[in-house]
Amino acid sequence: MGAHFVETKVTNLDDVDFPRFKLLISEVIRSYNGYTQWSYRSRDRNSSLNLGLRYNYLEKFSKSIVEPRVTFTQQFLEHFSFELAGEFKHQTTSQVINFQNDFLGVEKRRWQLSNDETIPVITSKQGSVGFNFSNAGWLMSLEGYYKMVEGITTQSQGFQDQYEFVKTDGSYEVVGADVLLRKRIKNANFWLSYAFMNNDYTFDALPEKTFPSNLDITHTITFGSTFKYKGLSLSGGLNWHTGKPTTLPRTVQEISSNSVSYEDSNSSRLDDYMRVDFSALYDIKWDKVTLQAGVSVWNVLDETNVIGNYYRLNAEGLPSEFVQNSLGLTTNAVLRCYF
Repeated sequence: MGAHFVETKVTNLDDVDFPRFKLLISEVIRSYNGYTQWSYRSRDRNSSLNLGLRYNYLEKFSKSIVEPRVTFTQQFLEHFSFELAGEFKHQTTSQVINFQNDFLGVEKRRWQLSNDETIPVITSKQGSVGFNFSNAGWLMSLEGYYKMVEGITTQSQGFQDQYEFVKTDGSYEVVGADVLLRKRIKNANFWLSYAFMNNDYTFDALPEKTFPSNLDITHTITFGSTFKYKGLSLSGGLNWHTGKPTTLPRTVQEISSNSVSYEDSNSSRLDDYMRVDFSALYDIKWDKVTLQAGVSVWNVLDETNVIGNYYRLNAEGLPSEFVQNSLGLTTNAVLRCYF
């Protein structure tokens, strides 16, 4: 049981050379918090339960937030375990993303404090349930989860379509599952993981109301391995996932419009992403000195992976696509000396 006081201050500076303009804004939120926790563990240490409760009072908004949390773990059949967890959380800061499309689409991010109106206090509810098996160098894990986050803003989500300049708040809901399989064989480790996720926005003020999140990557597969023998360390991996959501322009553009006419937000997807990596390190020891030499190769197959795109009207009034690719084949070398 305990209590503490938190004061959060965010300062943003706008400084423009021409025309000369300077604006410095500072905002403060103070919160008073009390918390308590109760823990139980069985005599055979196979069962454990943790219950917690946190009370938060936001002075600026005269607002109270109660956050319960629970974690339960049960060992069974010697090598198996079950885990159940759930918690509520809140956050009083949000990121606002502004894109500079006149300079390679570089984005600027700034933190802003909640005002409990246009920028709400972000609250989340999340829960997970999982099973694990561990024995003889094998590790198998299966976890399902659910998360609901309310109070997000369109400004914080990085839209580059018809909602780029829209200011409203809403929520997102995530349902997902993660599977991990790992095996250790003497000097080698191998692992394979799969992740499924369904992530949807809900913005009541927008025409579509519910549509896929900008971060909705439905399927992800990762394979990796490491091998060590004396001073040599080798590792390699493969990363694949379905493409991120994107919004395409309509085939027929409105003649009188000064902006791109889009299809439904995030109704299409980029191409799938795939990358293979490799690295090697070798240690040479001489007396009290260790020399380490290494090389790594990112994207061994030199795949062209599109990780983002947006559209702008060209001089003819037609939409032109601007594409952001990840790195192609990239090599790095390292030489270290320890003494």
